[in-house]
Amino acid sequence: MPTSGSTDSAAIRRARFLFLERGEVPPWLPGPLVSSWQRCAVLGVPHERPEISEPVMQREFRLARERSETLLGLAATELDALGECMEDTPGLVLLTDADGMVLERRGNLDFLQKAEQVALQPGVNWSEQARGTNAIGTALTEHRSVLVRGCQHFCQSNEILTCSAVPVLTPTGEMAGVLDISSDPRLAPGYARGLIQMAVAQIEHRWFSLDLRGRRMVTLHANPALLGTWQEAILLFEEDVLVAANRVAITLLGLEWGSLRHVRYAHLFAGAMPEGLVVAVVMRDGRKVFARSFSQKPPAVAVPEPDRGRAVPGDSARRVPRGRSAADPDPERRRGPAGIYWDAASREQLNLAVRAVNAGVPVMILGETGTGKELFTRALHAASKRGHRNLVMLNCAAIPEGLIESELFGYEDGAFTGARQKGSPGKIKDADGGILFLDEIGDMPLSMQARLLRVLQSKEVAPLGGSRAAVVDFVPVCATHRNLEAEVAAGRMRQDLFYRLHHFCVRLTPLRERPDFPVLLDTLLQGSGAGERGIDLAPEARAVLQAHTWPGNLRELANLLRTLVALADDGTLLGVEDLPPEYRRPPSAPAPAPPPPAVGPLHLDALTRQAVEQAIAANKGNMTAAAKALGLHRSTLYRMLGRPKVPGR
Repeated sequence: MPTSGSTDSAAIRRARFLFLERGEVPPWLPGPLVSSWQRCAVLGVPHERPEISEPVMQREFRLARERSETLLGLAATELDALGECMEDTPGLVLLTDADGMVLERRGNLDFLQKAEQVALQPGVNWSEQARGTNAIGTALTEHRSVLVRGCQHFCQSNEILTCSAVPVLTPTGEMAGVLDISSDPRLAPGYARGLIQMAVAQIEHRWFSLDLRGRRMVTLHANPALLGTWQEAILLFEEDVLVAANRVAITLLGLEWGSLRHVRYAHLFAGAMPEGLVVAVVMRDGRKVFARSFSQKPPAVAVPEPDRGRAVPGDSARRVPRGRSAADPDPERRRGPAGIYWDAASREQLNLAVRAVNAGVPVMILGETGTGKELFTRALHAASKRGHRNLVMLNCAAIPEGLIESELFGYEDGAFTGARQKGSPGKIKDADGGILFLDEIGDMPLSMQARLLRVLQSKEVAPLGGSRAAVVDFVPVCATHRNLEAEVAAGRMRQDLFYRLHHFCVRLTPLRERPDFPVLLDTLLQGSGAGERGIDLAPEARAVLQAHTWPGNLRELANLLRTLVALADDGTLLGVEDLPPEYRRPPSAPAPAPPPPAVGPLHLDALTRQAVEQAIAANKGNMTAAAKALGLHRSTLYRMLGRPKVPGR
């Protein structure tokens, strides 16, 4: 039996050769891998030179997305979170439909070129019949989580990937799609599997937040503190007949989805069905669990808006059509996973921002990195009168300067070398009738600012290479962590554009100023799986964390807790000594505010250049680390330095 590394790869290649040539199967090969190879051989999937898979036509792709609209909406939060985790890792996060067609992807831009060599892109089908043995297609066929490493793929061209995939199931056990992480085969696959399993559990849990249609939902867990989290078991009853359940409930009660409607409440539990409040119930096998029930949609669970039409992972250019109906205008109903990002003041600002958008007034969202600016925009779109139209997102810092113009304004066929046939409408045209979200507006190049201002004034947009302008109706919502007044003074932002966009301003509260920090800490800790494994934070560690300045805000806190829980043994009480060194140090006294600049743009430019050079030196030339330390995107850092981006740095 092979061990690992190159020996393992060589042994698997040898096994694959013997299978293809003689039909021999070594006993040490995993059963699912053998079954998949056998299916691929029967299907006639070419092993050496499969046909190049092209994305389906736009109309077919659009129809596929419409069929999976519920899945796209429910998975939006997890896709974004996983995409952030993959930004500095050579890999991509993929969401497919039940047929294996890629609907969305996120992740590392540097890995994109490698991935597209094997057609790992939206609109391409990754079923076994189309692509041979692969995690997505095999998970769809096997109806379970699958890991396929390097040369375990049936097709040689796919050996450049290691893929881990988990099916997403509806409350009645039907296949909705697959969530997958595909990465460099040299990386250890364990981290990806854990991340995806947790993400899928949260997506499936959120599925029960949809309209209950008069049914009664009963949730169960041995630990009452975990009721309301993705770790709880969920049962859905019509009268007393069981009609739906999540995976946790199926495992806990030993059920099968196909026979749910033959099961009644009395078959599972002693006594009457609980009403509302958390109560102890006894299962028929004598085990005691805690339960609560709802006869209508439970509070504090939100369905994020679908993140649709994103063509390139990590570029933050996204289209989100068909949001919530204007008949459901209450932003408080969108609190769920996103709601913990905002305090009462921010939620009140959300109500006011909805009024502004409904009146066609631009909204500016200010906040530090990690305070939830994009999530705020999603909730704003969903609760506004424009919620049934597109929400189009563009991160001005994440796209190379040479591509922003074509992404934003669109282009005609043949407008430039490499342009798509039939051109592209552009993000502004896509946002017609809806909202255009320009994230990191302070990083938009000056040349693009002038064109954007003309569009805002004329309400017309003309694509590159085209002469005919189209009338557009959209509300701009912008976000930044920069001081835009200082950017205007430094000459990096047009004053007329600033005043055109700066109508209603929202300021999101940083984590260090949140009075509800203990509640947030417990919520995120439980969401990391700590309660299920008996892991907790000692009072001293909680005090140290509360005193931390949190430059990365809630995103930083969530990532820290997820890491602590992942590395801890079950039953651990995490103390100060378990925290990373940078969190153990007492917070330093804030530096006195510097005096206002004696001169304008030149002084600001010099200070900016000095800060950038210091960050690069402190991180020993690592541009990714320096960009993170400065709170910038890597593309923005290179743009500020006037240097070409170096892949992988």
